[in-house]
Amino acid sequence: MPIEESKLGSVRTLLSIISELDESDDLYFFRGHADKSFQLLPSIYRKPEWLSNEDKMIREMLMRCPNDFSLMQTSFEKLVKMQHYDLPTRLLDLSENPLVALYFACTCEKNKNKDGEFLFFKIPREEVKYFDSDTVSVISNIAWSKSDFEIAQSYSSERSFHNERNHHATKLMHDIQQEKPYFSPRIQPTHIKSVVCVKPKMDNQRVIRQDGAFLLFGTAQNKHTPASIPENWIYRLNGKKYIIKAADKEQILKQLVGIGISKAKLFPEIDMVSQFIKNDYGLKTIEFTSTHKKTIAGPKWG
Repeated sequence: MPIEESKLGSVRTLLSIISELDESDDLYFFRGHADKSFQLLPSIYRKPEWLSNEDKMIREMLMRCPNDFSLMQTSFEKLVKMQHYDLPTRLLDLSENPLVALYFACTCEKNKNKDGEFLFFKIPREEVKYFDSDTVSVISNIAWSKSDFEIAQSYSSERSFHNERNHHATKLMHDIQQEKPYFSPRIQPTHIKSVVCVKPKMDNQRVIRQDGAFLLFGTAQNKHTPASIPENWIYRLNGKKYIIKAADKEQILKQLVGIGISKAKLFPEIDMVSQFIKNDYGLKTIEFTSTHKKTIAGPKWG
């Protein structure tokens, strides 16, 4: 049965909806995407070529930008940084701030003429992992595995994935123990086949500004099939799907700027701030001492 759609047309409407959330020990997370038809899958699954070369792309990034990753101890930390610099990863962004999620539902130039969606996630507190979780290490290191990685049918949920004759298990174990030497040489297949919600280390300005969290995707039977988000995590408040109409996006973004949610705040790197300033001032009228005015309508050299 189709889910009823409800229009979310302003910041005020969102705040009203948020006020209806149950008080619960569960944790709420939010996500916005600019095209309502978008599937809840991380970027690595959006193109077969990316998925087939996941391990190679990661190594290329580490090879070309070693200084950016030299102080990072874990695969998860490296994936977070790669995600924020647009390398396809098995991470899907969430935020603990609903206004940040609304911002992302209204941005993306190629989808500006499409309706967006605002999503609620309600996740049991005990199921939320931290950056140093062993399960997070297991799933993150799948990214370093080759495209033929798979879990044999013979591995049930009760049987540990540690058979030394299985080269996939051996390689994965080696990668995990490089960051966690104490790790016991046994992996539960249920961990490999899961999606986990992860709170990252707050040592990244972009993560801090965006109140960021992530869904980290394991695999199903093989690397080409993603694990599934637990159905009970996706929270349909009032049984509805909240849609941002394309025609409302510009006005919502203006409202968000007025309360401090802008590209310059959420993307603190200097190149992103400069883009925001250029866009903000790019079409403003410049007053001259003479009687005429001139409007800059496009980019200039220099």
